Amino acid sequence: MRIGLVTDSTAQLSASEEAALCEVTGDLFAVVPLTVLVGGVAFADGELDAGDLCRRMDEGTEVSTSMATPAQFTNAYSTLIDHGAEAIITVTMSGELSGTRDSAVAAAENEDLLINVVDSRTTSAGLAGAVSIAAAGISQGHDVASIAGTVADWCAAETRTAFAPATLEHLRRGGRIGAASSLLGRALQIVPVLGLNAGVVAPVARVRTRTKALERMAVLAGEAAAEIASDEQDVYVEIQHADGEPSHPDVLALQEKIEASGLPTTFRTLSAIITAHVGSGTIGITVQRRP
Repeated sequence: MRIGLVTDSTAQLSASEEAALCEVTGDLFAVVPLTVLVGGVAFADGELDAGDLCRRMDEGTEVSTSMATPAQFTNAYSTLIDHGAEAIITVTMSGELSGTRDSAVAAAENEDLLINVVDSRTTSAGLAGAVSIAAAGISQGHDVASIAGTVADWCAAETRTAFAPATLEHLRRGGRIGAASSLLGRALQIVPVLGLNAGVVAPVARVRTRTKALERMAVLAGEAAAEIASDEQDVYVEIQHADGEPSHPDVLALQEKIEASGLPTTFRTLSAIITAHVGSGTIGITVQRRP
């Protein structure tokens, strides 16, 4: 059975990653973009330079986002079906953070063939990792149910995310602050380190300075790696930053701290959709077991 693979743009896949996924799936791969509105002007996720978006947010420009629609998923499904897909696996960002997952499900219900939608309960690097797990299952010839189950299990047990926004204000405005709302009254006295718990933003640590936040994230990376795998070579840490600059001082400092413990790191720019809700200056880590 030829199985297609669909995800959303918050995975922030590079051109080389997309090309590899097209090769693995026999060109049965599609990315459905979300939309970021900057000063009332709509941009597809990835269309606007990350540094430019952060600059506009810092200048006070109003920024909001729009989920991917059922029509967009229908278009992606139809294209893959036209190219020979006999079934489709869709892996989306957390349904707790966006209605994108619901759009994928609604579109799937209108198709005659099997479409299994997996809520990754994460986003960005975690979602990219989940997509790679699905692609590995497709390349190995597993069936749709088996692949979907493996992806869901991997997302729950073999990936961890933490991030430190410069402020909680953007999360508060967007209503995506989740359990971290308890921090709002103390926001002036702390630098929060947050995480995703079952797809919901939740507090992980409260420290006094940005330097302490980076130190805490490095410790969290080591703890997560030990939880996920007994051999640290089976694990890697993806550092993410809102402005998309791998040479940012915070990125370099965090990279040095994590790699000093023996863990390898990579870098990924946060998607504009995520940055719109966490703000410029946000830095994050995702610890994952290798596919």
